[in-house]
Parts: sequence; structure tokens; C-alpha cells
Amino acid sequence: MRFRVLFVLLLSVILAAPASAQTDFKALMRKTLDAWETKDPANAAPFYAQEPARTFYDIAPLKYTGWDAYAKGVEAVIADFGAFKFTLNDDVQAQQSGRSAWGTATFRLDATMKNGAKFSDQGPWTVVWEKRGKDWLIVHEHVSFPMPPPPAGEQSLYKRLGGYDAIAAVVDDFLGRLISDAQLKRFFTGTSADSQRRIRQLVVEQLCAATGGPCFYTGRATRTAHEGLNITEADWQSSVNHLVATLNKFNVPEREKNDVLGAISGMKKDIVTGR
Repeated sequence: MRFRVLFVLLLSVILAAPASAQTDFKALMRKTLDAWETKDPANAAPFYAQEPARTFYDIAPLKYTGWDAYAKGVEAVIADFGAFKFTLNDDVQAQQSGRSAWGTATFRLDATMKNGAKFSDQGPWTVVWEKRGKDWLIVHEHVSFPMPPPPAGEQSLYKRLGGYDAIAAVVDDFLGRLISDAQLKRFFTGTSADSQRRIRQLVVEQLCAATGGPCFYTGRATRTAHEGLNITEADWQSSVNHLVATLNKFNVPEREKNDVLGAISGMKKDIVTGR
């Protein structure tokens, strides 16, 4: 009889263990968003795995490999944000299998820029965790803010950006950042002032054409123009970060900023050829 009682008690403990041991991943997602709201990547770092070559993060359309690149990229994106708030929706789903788990949800972002402008957006969030000791750390993350289809007769991206003069101003600031970057300035070493003006004009033409403007790109094919420069993924990502910083400086709205990044993303395969 005593053995039977002990067996029943042991069985009840075993059956109750999964529920009590199940991690509250919704709470973990909320804590992660709270950490990002501080605008300091260091506060979010404890929620992420740190392997530089293994962990892959994607904030569409920006992609990063490793925590350090991710933190630097996000910091550039939010540089002109005064404050922002995440609202986690009630559609959180999470599943755990051994020492791995995944979660999906949608959240709302409400932000106030440093210049006082405000915007809101909403998108899906997917997270993959691995158990490291007693902690669950993010090893993959994907955030996307889908853009609604443009209504019939809507202006082109070129016009929404402000036309030729606005694009030229963006290019001037963007190229200035590239030339001043210790990692990227090697691509401009040895070029004369006249050559730099020619490069600037070609970039203006290319961006103007890519955004639907009345421009014709007069340069060489993108792959031909960049062949032999040994441009790496890190070089590309640094350039994207500079472009984001430039768009933020000119207070380009979030939708137009994402559209610009989407317009240039197709060029990557012809530009990044190094390792």
C-alpha cells in the first residue's frame, strides 16, 4: 500500500513537471522588446547568442550575421529616434522541443523622431531560441514590416522622395559618409576630384532610375563597375548602415526609407563579390 501511494505521488509529479517547467516565452519576448526600448543594444545583448559566425539575424530588408553587426546596424537605424514603444499583440505562439524553441507574434511600433515627427507600423516577428545553461538565447530573429500595395495612381517613389534635387542631396551626404569611413575609404583612394564627381553623378542617375524617376543611367553595368574591388558582405552592410543614417538625417518617412532599401537590394548580388 505504501509503495502504491508513493508511486501515485511520483506519477503526479512527473505529469505536472512539463507544465511547471514550460518557459513563458511570451514574457521572454516582452522582456526583449523592453530592452530594445531603451535604445541601448547592450541592454538587449543578454537575450541573444553571441557567436559571430553562427547567429543570423534579419530585419527586412537589412541582414546581419552575428550580434556585433546586428547591434551596430540597429543602432544606426534608430539613431534619429527620440523614443519608441512596442506593443506585443495577443497572437503569440510558442513551442518548445528539448533545448530549442520558436515563437511568432506581431507587434506594433509607435515612434517619435528627434525632429518631433511620429509614425506607427506593425509587422510579424519570428524568434528561434536555444537553451544555454539556464537561459534561453535568441539564435535567429526575423522582423518584417510589410508595405501595403500602393493605391492606383499613387506617385512614384522618386516623387515621394522629393524628386531629383532631394535624391542628389541624399547621394552627396551618403558618399561623404563612405569616403570618411575607415573601412570603406579604400575604394576612393587615388580617385581625382573629377572622378569623384563622375561617381557622384552616376550614383544619382542610378538611384533616380531605380526609384522610378526620369533618369537614364549612363554608367557601366553594376557587376562590371564593381568587379575586382573585392567588396565583402561587411562592406555592403556598412554601406547600408550609412545610407540608413543619411535617410534618417533627411527625415525620410519609414515607408519611403524601406522602399529605397528594397530598390537597392537587388544590386547586392552584382556588388558583393569578396569574402
